[in-house]
Amino acid sequence: MSALVHSSGSNQAAESGDKFPAQVNQQRSPRVFGLDLLRATAITLVYIAHGFGVLMPHLPWWAGFLGHFGFYGVEMFFVLSGFLIGAILIRLGERLRDAREVLAFYVRRWFRTLPLFLLFVLLNVILFAVVLHHHFTAGEIVSHALFLRNLTGSHLSFFGESWSLAVEEWFYLLFPVALWIGLRTRYRFDQVLLAVAALFFLFSNAARVWTAADPQATWTEFQREGVFLRFDALMLGVFAAWLALRYPGAWKKFSTICAVAGLLLLALLYASLWRVRGHSIGVSADDFFARTFRFTLVSLGFALLLPFASGWKITGENVATRNVHRIALWSYALYLVHTPVVLLVSTYGPPQPVRSALEAGAIFAAQTALCLAISALLYRYYESRCTHLRDTVAPAVARRFAGSGRPKPEHTKAAAT
Repeated sequence: MSALVHSSGSNQAAESGDKFPAQVNQQRSPRVFGLDLLRATAITLVYIAHGFGVLMPHLPWWAGFLGHFGFYGVEMFFVLSGFLIGAILIRLGERLRDAREVLAFYVRRWFRTLPLFLLFVLLNVILFAVVLHHHFTAGEIVSHALFLRNLTGSHLSFFGESWSLAVEEWFYLLFPVALWIGLRTRYRFDQVLLAVAALFFLFSNAARVWTAADPQATWTEFQREGVFLRFDALMLGVFAAWLALRYPGAWKKFSTICAVAGLLLLALLYASLWRVRGHSIGVSADDFFARTFRFTLVSLGFALLLPFASGWKITGENVATRNVHRIALWSYALYLVHTPVVLLVSTYGPPQPVRSALEAGAIFAAQTALCLAISALLYRYYESRCTHLRDTVAPAVARRFAGSGRPKPEHTKAAAT
């Protein structure tokens, strides 16, 4: 969800010398500003949806439209992950015929995502036991830690925000090995990539169509949160990465028109989530479209923003751009931090609903500052340090478990996340 990439003018990714800086400084950032802006926007939308509860009684009626911001934020993360991980795998290309390359990819990805995730599994166990008096079984904890609770539908008993991480982790696990299997044939890499991506895309769409008639399968939990029902969002990012790398001229030429089309499509689809009657807002019908193709079209809308975003580079930093980079860097930690903080504030903070808008604003500001501070500390002293280890560990693991011989230098160059 918080993958990083550096793009040149031709949209080719490469790692900078400081892939995971502990902090953003005054110098020009090697990161792509447009992609960081999308990432920062995505986590902001999620935070607004989950953290605005204290403010809602003091906001006008139309503020209810913020309720599906979290849906859009997570969908943007899915498309971004498909785009950035797809670019890594495309650059590895034919090298993925070698099992060592696939294994090295896994190790690098797991060092990026698992340390912080497993830390928050533990923290959520403690939080739910102490604050909500939830009684855990060992199987319950292990199944959450192994991303097994929402393979089909949502069966999360704690750590609810982990459903989206499960979608991405299963994508990281299954897609590279599917490419490796495909490359055991006589077909070239691009043929295999497009065929495998199309298979994943069609499977998830077909699965949502198949389950749409089930009255228990609500779009907000079953179709939205089931791992095998969501791969199409990531595949649109993979397709976008392939277009960016294989047709860079067209990618750049049509970037503006694609962005406009994407924004219009996203606005129309967001409107379809609501039903307005007088001065009251309700959710739209949980119908066939909501359970099936609206997901695909929302993902398409975000994919259409990628040509413009991936080409949006800045020549110098200022306060605003540095803060965008910071939020993007902290986005993974912030995604995991914000729900526990909101729970603690609502449980141990002032009784809610608070009486005045000023008091509500102060609580929200303090809650936001606490989320940002914890995320920054986690990123600097834990997440980034775990990530740096992968450059040493991935080649060593590949040598040990996949045969003799020194891995190719590309092990440390190919991955930008």
